[in-house]
Amino acid sequence: MLTVGFCNLKGGVGKTTACQNLAVALARKGRRVAVMDMDPQSNLSTSFGISLMENQPNIFDLLSQEVTWDDVLFHREGVDVIPSTLDLVMVELHPEGAIGKDTLLREALARLAPKRYDYLLLDSPPQLGVFTRNVLTASDKLIVPMDGGFYSLSGLRLLNEAVPLFQERLNPRLSLLGVLMTRHNPNIFINREVESEVRNHFKEAVFETHIRQNVSLIEAGSLGLSIFSYDPSSNGARDYEQLSLEFIKRCEHHE
Repeated sequence: MLTVGFCNLKGGVGKTTACQNLAVALARKGRRVAVMDMDPQSNLSTSFGISLMENQPNIFDLLSQEVTWDDVLFHREGVDVIPSTLDLVMVELHPEGAIGKDTLLREALARLAPKRYDYLLLDSPPQLGVFTRNVLTASDKLIVPMDGGFYSLSGLRLLNEAVPLFQERLNPRLSLLGVLMTRHNPNIFINREVESEVRNHFKEAVFETHIRQNVSLIEAGSLGLSIFSYDPSSNGARDYEQLSLEFIKRCEHHE
């Protein structure tokens, strides 16, 4: 099982949309895929049409070892989904060393059969709090989605500085699988400039596939659907189909 974290310390760059639609694209290719929503805002859960009732087991219970993986599992569009809830905020209120520690997710995943999935994708919040640190500690590879705006470069730069620290202290196997350009429009000057700067710095680490601006991607998530269920003929569906092929090729190359 390859665990892939989706991270960018700048919000609003299409990170959750990328996690959801790549997962569904991989499942459509026969891969065994799971996703975990590690963001208390629960945007990934909502994009899969999942809303937890007050007494339902949730990811907080899983991380605190009170329930099993299957107790909190939902199945959507061929993907196993571990949803989030605002209760995840409680992790940060516990004293360090009890439940609010950076290895919590890694310990939870150690209890999962390693061959149950081909890919486990982890969505993280847009800041370097305890949830993102858990994703960085538990992941084998990272995908960094970023839009063509100037400010997303700062999120990428900060993450690029943080990764070596996690490699040294907590997760020596962590490495960058790729930078993904999202909401991309090469006709816009700043989009071209940002992409050029990213490719100059990260070179072949930048995915050749970029995700074009596509209103269907926004509409799909708001209705609790992937782009493949909502508008399979859209540019968004075509782009994520192409990304899934490049993702599989890169993962096989890294193995």
